[in-house]
Amino acid sequence: MRSTAGHEYLTLRDAESTLDAVRFRGSIRPGEEVPAVGEIVILIGRIDLYTPRSRYQLIASTLIRPGGIGLLSQELEALRRKLQAEGLFDAARKRPIPLAPQGIAIVTSRSGAVLHDVIRVLRGSAPQTRLLLVHAPVQGATAPAELAEAIRRANAHAAREARAGIGRAPSVILLARGGGSSDDLSAFNSEELLRAIAASQLPVLSAVGHESDVTLADLVADDRAGTPSIAAARLSPNLDLIRARPLQLLGRAYQEVQRIVLQCAADLREEGRSLIAAGPENQIEREEERLAQMGDDLMRGARLSLRGAAHQVRQAHLLLAALSPLAILSRGYAMVEGEDGLIVRSWRQAPVGREILVRLAEGSLVANVKRSEKGGRDGGKAS
Repeated sequence: MRSTAGHEYLTLRDAESTLDAVRFRGSIRPGEEVPAVGEIVILIGRIDLYTPRSRYQLIASTLIRPGGIGLLSQELEALRRKLQAEGLFDAARKRPIPLAPQGIAIVTSRSGAVLHDVIRVLRGSAPQTRLLLVHAPVQGATAPAELAEAIRRANAHAAREARAGIGRAPSVILLARGGGSSDDLSAFNSEELLRAIAASQLPVLSAVGHESDVTLADLVADDRAGTPSIAAARLSPNLDLIRARPLQLLGRAYQEVQRIVLQCAADLREEGRSLIAAGPENQIEREEERLAQMGDDLMRGARLSLRGAAHQVRQAHLLLAALSPLAILSRGYAMVEGEDGLIVRSWRQAPVGREILVRLAEGSLVANVKRSEKGGRDGGKAS
């Protein structure tokens, strides 16, 4: 190994060729030991052509010693152990992610494809959900600080709207980023961001990278989704569960009333036996009054239980009506079905001459396709 003012040269030799490896001083982390002459190391970098000598060389960014781990991995492991000792990974401190939240704060870059994927999924399955974008870069030197600040801004915004009584205020934060290398995802392993996630008043759903990518942000967050699209689908309402909710509430109300009636009947039988054993008429009168009071309490309890169940049923009915496709049709939209009864989503499914059924808010139309074409981005015919 030999050094110059700007970088170090490491020469790697094998049986057939010699490859120069260059490592710039800027990539050497503080405290990293310089390898000794003859030491075997693993270099990670990119291949480049050194024009003055017409030779290929390796521009090394990371040095790892076999049998050990690199300095960056050591720092991540040390941070992981530190946060684990503080309890930031404990399941007991994690909060459940809301089911079908009315408002979602999305912390991601406004210029990335991730935002479009998340909006596409939510607009298709949860059009009533209010989305709040809190922009922050997802990689680069400033990304950790800006992501942490975005988490804090999302919490402050949600708190202001909640105090003001604004409906559909954010009740969950979706922290999202697309896939990339370990360097691309390094911002999501920064201590500053991790502590902002842990301090968040809103539950945080982490969706960073692909399913195989795991960052420390995934471990600190209240829950993790494999990809941003999976996270968006998870935050969408399950219509089957919503439809089943009224029946579940009625069933629970019936079971509660039945339990109260059976318990009171048992209490009445026990009191009757006690009265017969006691004998005196004045005690019988007192017990009759108490039994009458118990009957009144039973009726009031039954009425309150049924009233609460009826209110919950009405609320579930309103939510179901808001999510109904008929509500969308009433705003001027239409639903088109092909001859096979399937929803027509593309012009390819309705070739010329095919008969289609157009469902409106009131009634339906049967039409015959006279022209079928692919529209461009601006709505014109695609070339």
